[in-house]
Parts: sequence; structure tokens; C-alpha cells
Amino acid sequence: MRAGEPNQTPSSTLFPAPRITKLLLDLKASLGQTGGQSLSFDDWAQIAGRPANTIASWCAGGAAHQLEVLLASLKRLTAEERHRLIDRACRDYPTLRHPKLAHDFVACSHLATLLRQPSGLTFIQGAPEHMRTFLMNALGNSATSPDLKKAAVAGVDIHQPDQFVPVIGLTYLGNLLRAGEIERQFKQLWPTVRATRARLVLLNDIWRRVPALQPEIMDLARTSHVIVADALALKPGALTSRVPTPVHLVTVSPAREQPAWIRVELQAI
Repeated sequence: MRAGEPNQTPSSTLFPAPRITKLLLDLKASLGQTGGQSLSFDDWAQIAGRPANTIASWCAGGAAHQLEVLLASLKRLTAEERHRLIDRACRDYPTLRHPKLAHDFVACSHLATLLRQPSGLTFIQGAPEHMRTFLMNALGNSATSPDLKKAAVAGVDIHQPDQFVPVIGLTYLGNLLRAGEIERQFKQLWPTVRATRARLVLLNDIWRRVPALQPEIMDLARTSHVIVADALALKPGALTSRVPTPVHLVTVSPAREQPAWIRVELQAI
């Protein structure tokens, strides 16, 4: 070997390819167990952002050099250091099984029942804002589970999903702050959202900024289940005369037991 050349150790000795294949297949099986059914490569591609045939190739022993580098490096750390790095790299995954919500199994059961509703209008209100956002995204991620018939999801969220796993089908506006810009972008996206005919439509921090489109949003609730999360203080009596569809009001607040947990109150109107 000439001076200055890196040591070209075969990758198979750094992290054997069969171990990568087994890890990927175990991961596929675990994702399927979490979802309650076998995970297809097409479904995996949707959540991983890579082509299904590429992932299938990796699982069949195809070259996955980036994984080799990652795993060959991670194995040289202590288990504590390895887990800390992975946990820090992974965003929070909001679902109804998350500890922030799962501490109240009765509320989670009611929310799961609510998700099965084929149409209607649900308002999520209360504070702080990040709890409304967490709950709405938890409902979106949970709607794709098999027991809820993997409902198609569409909608718009003004936030940037840099701290949580985004819902497939939602458009995120990257933490827009100017009301005029939010309204302009939503008006551009709204026809596309309606055209998807998704069973579940999620709108986060949109409602109060687009008063002119509120009648159209309520009209969509006749054929889809529309969930609106916003800084509202709605009273049940103010809604019954305006909305001709099933309406639910969900209010969030910090739980008394743990302030990081989310307390959920649900009312049918």
C-alpha cells in the first residue's frame, strides 16, 4: 500500500452483509407488528422515502454501503452511547400509543372511535399550541393503522415537522408566521386537498386565518371527517346551528400527573 492511501479493508469485515440483511428483515417485521399486519415494501417505501425496489434489494442482500458505514461505526460505541445517538437522531412519533396520550386509555379509546367516523367536523382547542399539534398529528399517524382501515389522509399544517414524524399526506408550511402568507398558501392548496377525497382531512392553525373558506371546510365535512386544530375557545351551543354534520369538540391541556402528558376532554355536540 502506498503512503497516504487509506486502508481499504473489505466492507464485509467491517460489518458483514448478512447481518445488515437480518437487521433490515427484523426491522420490517417489527414495523409490521407495530402496524398490526405484514408491512409491504410499497408501504415501507412510503414511510422511508426510498423506492420499494431499492429496499427490497437491500433485504435480499444487495449493497447498502451507507448502512455498512453507520453500523460499523456504531458498533464501536457503548450500548448507552449508541442508544443515545439514535434516540437523539429520531424525531418523536405522535400516535395514540405515545405515552403523552396513552396514560389515559379511556380518552385514547374514544379518540380511536372518533377516527373511525367517516364524516363530520372535529375541533381541537386548548393550550399549549404544541399539544394541539401533537394530538392532531397523532390522529393522522394513527389513522393509517389496519384496525382503522388505513384511512387516506390529506390536509395542511402550518408547522415544520422538525421535532416530530410527519403524517403522510399532509402538507407542512414550514412554520409560517404571517397570517397573510398562510392564507395565500392555503388558498392555493385547498383545491388539491378537496380533490384528494381523503376520508380524513387535517387542518392545523388554519381555521381562524381563512374565514372566507370556513363554509367550504364545513361543506367538506359532509363527505370527509375534517379535524381542525386551532387557538379557539368554542362553546358547544355556538356550533350546533352552524354545522349540519356530526360535530365533536376536543380540548387539550397539561395533565395534572405529568405536565408533559396531554389531558384530553371530548364532547359530542
